[in-house]
Amino acid sequence: MYFKHWIKKGILGLTLVSVLVLTIGVFAKPSPQSDYEGLPTDGNIMDETYLSSNQFTQEDDLSLVENFLDIPTSYLLVGESSSYRLYMEEGSFAIRVESKIDGFIYGSSISTKDDNLPNFNTTWEGIVNSAVTIKYYSYNDTTGAYTSVEESFLKSEDSTYEYELIPNGFEATLYFGESGISLLLRVSLDNDYLKVEIPNESVVEGDTYKLRSIKTYPFLGAVFSNTVPGYILVPDGSGALIRYQEIDVLTDIYEFRYFGQDNSVQTALTQEPVLSFPVSGMILGINQHGFISIVEDGAPNASLVVSPAKNNLKYYYTYNEFLYRSLYQSPLSESQAASSSGRLVIEDGINTCNVVLKYKFLSGADANYVGMASAFQSYLIEEEMIVDHVDDGDAEKLFMEVIGSETKTGFIFDEYLQMTQYSELKSILEEIASWDVKPIVSYKGYSSSGNTSSGLIVDNISKKLGTRQELLELINYAEEQDIDLYFFLDPVKVYDDAKFSIYKDIAKRINQNFMMSSGFTKDIYYISPARSVSAYLDSVAKLKQEEITMYSVGSVGNTLFSDFSDKSNPVDRNEAIDFYQTMFEGSSDPVILYQSNLYTLKYSDVYLLMPLSSSRYRIYSDTVPFIPYVLSGLLDKYAPFSNFTSSSRIELLKMVDYGVYPSYIITNQTAYLFQDTELKQIYSSSFSTWKEKMEFDVNFVSSALNAVVNEKPISRERLETGVYVVEYTGGVSIYLNYTNNTVSVDGHELNPLSYEVVISDD
Repeated sequence: MYFKHWIKKGILGLTLVSVLVLTIGVFAKPSPQSDYEGLPTDGNIMDETYLSSNQFTQEDDLSLVENFLDIPTSYLLVGESSSYRLYMEEGSFAIRVESKIDGFIYGSSISTKDDNLPNFNTTWEGIVNSAVTIKYYSYNDTTGAYTSVEESFLKSEDSTYEYELIPNGFEATLYFGESGISLLLRVSLDNDYLKVEIPNESVVEGDTYKLRSIKTYPFLGAVFSNTVPGYILVPDGSGALIRYQEIDVLTDIYEFRYFGQDNSVQTALTQEPVLSFPVSGMILGINQHGFISIVEDGAPNASLVVSPAKNNLKYYYTYNEFLYRSLYQSPLSESQAASSSGRLVIEDGINTCNVVLKYKFLSGADANYVGMASAFQSYLIEEEMIVDHVDDGDAEKLFMEVIGSETKTGFIFDEYLQMTQYSELKSILEEIASWDVKPIVSYKGYSSSGNTSSGLIVDNISKKLGTRQELLELINYAEEQDIDLYFFLDPVKVYDDAKFSIYKDIAKRINQNFMMSSGFTKDIYYISPARSVSAYLDSVAKLKQEEITMYSVGSVGNTLFSDFSDKSNPVDRNEAIDFYQTMFEGSSDPVILYQSNLYTLKYSDVYLLMPLSSSRYRIYSDTVPFIPYVLSGLLDKYAPFSNFTSSSRIELLKMVDYGVYPSYIITNQTAYLFQDTELKQIYSSSFSTWKEKMEFDVNFVSSALNAVVNEKPISRERLETGVYVVEYTGGVSIYLNYTNNTVSVDGHELNPLSYEVVISDD
């Protein structure tokens, strides 16, 4: 692609040479009249309406909730642990879980399989009562179209089963009479978890119908309308709640794909939320009862589905659906291939998907979103999916993404923009060190090709940014000052003017188009997972020759897709994860990843671009710090770049509230130079403009969070509209006032848009 890029420029140059020879006068690029880049100001007035919106956490209804389910006599006791009893109904394999802690009963159905259920038709009775419901594809010979058909296990009289008891549970082989599809369901108590499994090798298809998806126990925890105070937790952004409301207040069903859409099969919608952590939950009485649901295996093929109470189905319920096969558009001509259109067909093969779900039940003070975060953190520690990397030093914390250079496409020759030279970055770090701040730095665009034009394997270190001696002085200064200076690599995507082989390096979609998307000024190509590994290792080896040993890695942790380059042996998303993990396994090189999904979390020294909000869908009632609290005490977390926030004080308060540190994109030169480049969305970045604001932000946030380093939140309470208190282990509380008014709470007077740290004497 790099060679093709220069051929086009050469042809253009030959065409225009005669015009250029005759041109009289000197053409010069005008400079901006001012290097001033204004700071954002707080123009929004925080009022009752804004603070009561789903961008904030709302008041809890703490009404007492009694058992609303019982254990029918037809249910068999099949498992018992120190805290729970598991019951099963033979034939439907619906379950009840009884807590020995508080006596509360959780159930996957409302009654028994033989009872007529109010508010449900026959089809839905089957879905509610069945342990497993599948969807399969039916082909219409007349129209040539595929339709998706839903089949609960109880739908057909031809369905059959065999089951046996196992330690603390049961196994059931289920044959679906309508589709001819069979599978094995395994349910057991695993210490304090309820474990539900469908092994991949147990799924067998018939000759006629092909499996689309599987869901298990979709009505576990279902709530009729708003009869129970509580909510559903969705790990969208920082975390979102869906509080139970009256029937038909909300009617849309929402589906969220873990780790984002697989763009090699189906293109994601614009701004579609990415669930980086495969966990969800329900609260059935706040501070009383609830559970989290963890997708332990199968998450790359799973979606979280949430349905509100509607007139035709009066329950709030949520479940995980596992996708085994998709519809896609198969082109019948070159023009259809170019436009990604064609005839809708189903995938030939079936996704490799081991379904493993774990439910952790919560009681008392743990039955809320803070307790959910704590329970999920405990699970991650148990499974060694997270590593304690918290920096417990006294220095204040800041993340900076520093851009060294960028390439601007010229009429004939490209222009190399020197944005932050090695010596300039060293001077910036020296000034920041005088603030008693220890920044984490990701240095981008240090190669001879600029930031977005760098090749798949990193290009030579730029001499235009300084001498090798100046580079080594920068690296040595960072080491001496205990500053973490990472050099950026992205082995998953390249821009169209970079050095790569489109046929050897680029992944293919299921329709055999190359994996690509459109940037602001260039096209972006996505690298096949296997090639990403070798390219990363080659780049690391090359950088180590320059004494560069710390790496910030883009896209690997947050971009996941299948690769159909080899049609006979495609790489699915599970296999792609395996490839990405091999980049870091066994390596002691310090690495940071951008907004990492769960599967690479343990490899990153910090968590970058931690969201401070959710996608704010209409179904959401609240935004909560669920994901930040999951990582509390284990990973330092850094917010999205503050260059682009409009309500800076509100964002700073959220950082304190959520336990997250500030981030900035920084250059030495003005961002005006980025106009007409791929980085043109960066409209303000020069250190001289932002340094005063940066110093204030860092001091504002760290003055609070330094009191809770290595501590974990144990509760978060909304005291009144816009006023909260977060209690931590170690006896520290942080009071926050998001309002424009002075408020008095618990004997503390809080100024507008401020916080107070209170340390217990006990």
